[in-house]
Amino acid sequence: MRHGLAPTSAEAGVKSDALRPLSDRGRRDARRMAGEILRRGGRPSLVLHSPLLRALQTASAAAPALRAALEAFPLLDNTRPVAEVLAAIEKRAAAVDELLAVGHQPQIGELAALLTATIHEIRPAGIVAVEWAPRPRLSWTLNVDELEPR
Repeated sequence: MRHGLAPTSAEAGVKSDALRPLSDRGRRDARRMAGEILRRGGRPSLVLHSPLLRALQTASAAAPALRAALEAFPLLDNTRPVAEVLAAIEKRAAAVDELLAVGHQPQIGELAALLTATIHEIRPAGIVAVEWAPRPRLSWTLNVDELEPR
């Protein structure tokens, strides 16, 4: 999952990209997408998230609906090579049946592309669901604006 909608650093009045918070819409979108994960049969018990504020806030908005534990995962900070991140996620995923990783573009898109051999357009709060076994394959993908309006 890509983090939800966030204002620019200037709009948010912060000096660092890492400190950009989610907008109210970003929080709502994260909760809606968590509901969509459940509706489609997903049951992640763990939400890994980038240490950057907007990813933490996205994960924090989604986790209660999923009844999932939260865990900061520094490799999702959008600075590490995608192969390194994937290896670490695979290692962490071995302890759970399902997990949700919340990060940033381009890293989250690169991970999805590596796993599915397809480039995906992942807008804020967008999800690319991947089934891992017996080998990684695309299960579904969805962006918030593709949901029915409430």
